[in-house]
Amino acid sequence: MELERMNIVITGHVDHGKSTLVGRLLADTQSLPEGKLQAVKETCKKNGRVFEYAFLLDALDDEQKQGITIDSARIFFKSRLREYIIIDAPGHIEFLRNMLSGASRAVAAVLVIDAAEGVAENSRRHGLLLSLLGISQVLVAVNKLDALDYSEEVFNRIKAEYEQYLETLKVRPVAFVPVSAREGKNITAPADEMPWYTGRTVLELLDSFRNLPSNEDSFFAMPVQDVYRFSNDNDNRRIYAGTVVSGEISVGDAVTFLPSRKKARVKNIEVWNAPPKTRARTNEASGFTLEEEIYVKRGEVMLKSGEKSPVEASDRIQANLIWLGARPMVFNKSYLLKLGSSRTEARLERIESFLGDNAGEYNGLYRHDCGSVILRLARPIAVCSFYDNPSLGRFVLVDGYDAAGGGIILQSLGIQSVLESLGSFEGAPGSGGFEDELFALLKKHFPHRFG
Repeated sequence: MELERMNIVITGHVDHGKSTLVGRLLADTQSLPEGKLQAVKETCKKNGRVFEYAFLLDALDDEQKQGITIDSARIFFKSRLREYIIIDAPGHIEFLRNMLSGASRAVAAVLVIDAAEGVAENSRRHGLLLSLLGISQVLVAVNKLDALDYSEEVFNRIKAEYEQYLETLKVRPVAFVPVSAREGKNITAPADEMPWYTGRTVLELLDSFRNLPSNEDSFFAMPVQDVYRFSNDNDNRRIYAGTVVSGEISVGDAVTFLPSRKKARVKNIEVWNAPPKTRARTNEASGFTLEEEIYVKRGEVMLKSGEKSPVEASDRIQANLIWLGARPMVFNKSYLLKLGSSRTEARLERIESFLGDNAGEYNGLYRHDCGSVILRLARPIAVCSFYDNPSLGRFVLVDGYDAAGGGIILQSLGIQSVLESLGSFEGAPGSGGFEDELFALLKKHFPHRFG
């Protein structure tokens, strides 16, 4: 029987024991290639080095020399219930870009904290990044308790401090687990040294995590990657190509493109060197010809007409953003926003709040800052909340030639959102409070005009 797969990121501050925890998981569940563990131990013995489980995956020479994980390694791991792709992400602050790249592929996370060092600055920052990426399944492993005589008091103190911090980010961990990765305590089997802990082991908790629900039953959406024209052999087809990110579409269905709002009907689903097909589903790279000849460009999003969808055309968005550029993100400067296949200029209009304790001045976002911001786009593009569709709600900002920032869309602030907000008014046109509420709403969404 084929087991399901899940992507999980392992993160935490440098030297807190992430790689050791993963190495221990691989060894204790016999997930390593035959002879690998013994070979690494023999190499350490030959070189006069003390064996560490982290050596099982820190394969790069630079990582061995410096003792830190630089890249996001992908480790395949199998339990009795599931296959995992565990992403071991870097913990050093200078490699946050790598950590962000790794975590973006995960649906759950194990966040490692050194019990002796406690909650470090990067422990908080990595909690921020998990919040930013919308990862809600989080297991916090309080590691190296063997160095503190497996102290329940130390564990409870760290748990209380970090739990309080994560609550401010609306991240609620599935569990806190006291562990010793080096000694293999509470990793795959309960530790006799910690009888005061009666919860599940790391492995048991990993198996309790759930994959995200499939987008197959959601609304149909396909960002247009390109439009192809053929002129050979009297072939005059115009093929609209892309990858379906949610839902499904059939020949004969009516479609609408955003932001242009042009409409057509699917004539054929094009295939090459394969049997004809009448339906395209989630994650399928597809090409369509339409009954009507319409002109749309790369970056438009194809939707099913009449189907309820959270996607809308907007030139203003509220987003959670992390800035990793060498130069700060400032007001009144143009950046290139990449969202799906669309590209447009974007400017920082307002900083709503800083996320976490590292709150700099409100004159911009500096390297490694995270914040909730309002971005104004040079033109409307098709957007929706990350929580409605990650593929249409996650973006990158480019400063010159540098991919300097990234984030998730919380909500559109376009006119459609404003009109929907009118439905919550208690008053009615002509009543005393309606005009005041309407002006307050316009001022909130369009401060550049009504502020």
